[in-house]
Amino acid sequence: MYRHLAELRRSGKLPAEPRRAPPADLDTCFLPDALYKTPGQGAVLTHFPNGESLTIFNGHEGWVVFPGRPQHPLEGADLEAAKMDSDLHFPLDLKTMFSEFKAAPPRRSASKKHFRFWARIRDKPAVELYFDEQSGLLLRLVRYAESPLGLYPTQIDFADYRDDQGVKIPFRVTTSHPGSSSTFQVEQVQQNVPVDDSKFAPPATGSGREKP
Repeated sequence: MYRHLAELRRSGKLPAEPRRAPPADLDTCFLPDALYKTPGQGAVLTHFPNGESLTIFNGHEGWVVFPGRPQHPLEGADLEAAKMDSDLHFPLDLKTMFSEFKAAPPRRSASKKHFRFWARIRDKPAVELYFDEQSGLLLRLVRYAESPLGLYPTQIDFADYRDDQGVKIPFRVTTSHPGSSSTFQVEQVQQNVPVDDSKFAPPATGSGREKP
């Protein structure tokens, strides 16, 4: 069961490098801070050993900055992905976000039974959505970006849902690309806290902050 969120702040741990099997611990990790604010704003600051990276979406535009590199505007599929990721009410906004929505044949799952759907935004590649058959919670999202080599998939798995002030929040989010994956483990959630709009402003011109 989801309810309207005004603002949400999350902090967690991100494994330092992709692993084929789930890590036994998260001692070696990057520490991100994630800020989300309705309607559809998001900012993720990740603390790497050589500096900090920043991904921002202000509801209309987005930017990404890596340590020692100039800022880069988000465009095309990257911008659409940032918009989707920054939507706190994503499961509630499906009908307004997607122009086409239809049921798809289920696929075998080693863990839970699920419902599977295809959703499409205008002329973009379809997105696959997997919902738990009993709880109705979103288990998996698979989206595709067009590339010179064909469709490039990104799979996002949502797990470890916990109730926080009446809201079901996934405390473990795993993002997978061909040949790599990373896991975001939430340690703390703060709801309805003030988040200034300046947090979602374009990064200062120049490169990301790099440690000496």
